[in-house]
Amino acid sequence: MSLREQMAIDACAILNSEELGERAIWTRTGSTAGIPRTVRLIEQPDRQTIRRAHIWTPIATTGVSVGDLFSIKRGQVTTTWRVMYTDPAETAIQRSYCHLQLSEFVTLKRRKWVQTQSGARRPAPPTEEANVRCKWFQSSAEIETTSDSARRRMAGEFYLMLQEIPQNLATMDTIVRDTGEAYRIERLEQDMSRVDLPYLILRRSDS
Repeated sequence: MSLREQMAIDACAILNSEELGERAIWTRTGSTAGIPRTVRLIEQPDRQTIRRAHIWTPIATTGVSVGDLFSIKRGQVTTTWRVMYTDPAETAIQRSYCHLQLSEFVTLKRRKWVQTQSGARRPAPPTEEANVRCKWFQSSAEIETTSDSARRRMAGEFYLMLQEIPQNLATMDTIVRDTGEAYRIERLEQDMSRVDLPYLILRRSDS
């Protein structure tokens, strides 16, 4: 056994003894049952206004997948984190990158066209997908000009960060806040790197 392998085994032993780690309740993707695990949580600088962290886990006891959730209690405060990605492990411990679970919710109204027997297309009744986790951030105002340049008005642009991208997201879908405000989707922005969360650029559709 090499020195590197022995040090990895020793690090896992320390981590599991909770001398270095913290007790966490781990929830696998697609499951609702939490299991106790020990992790080493190292907070990183905020990115996209979201708290980020690295965690170290022993491979032998904790399998880590994208989307897994874990909660940690420090004093009277319990925080829930979500795994964004995990690095390939070269030793007995593994590093994963996480962000604080997004705490806001919106409803996604799905709209699609259906074809009638005559061949005409008409909009189908919208379907709703509630409790989509997100976070609103930034907003801007732009000057819009009519085609004849006769009138100008300010139009707001809004940004909505998504915890994960809903399947088959389309620009004809709308986002509705719990206050009842509705927004149409202009486009989806998604960074090529694994670090940034995807976000939508929206315009008000009810004003």
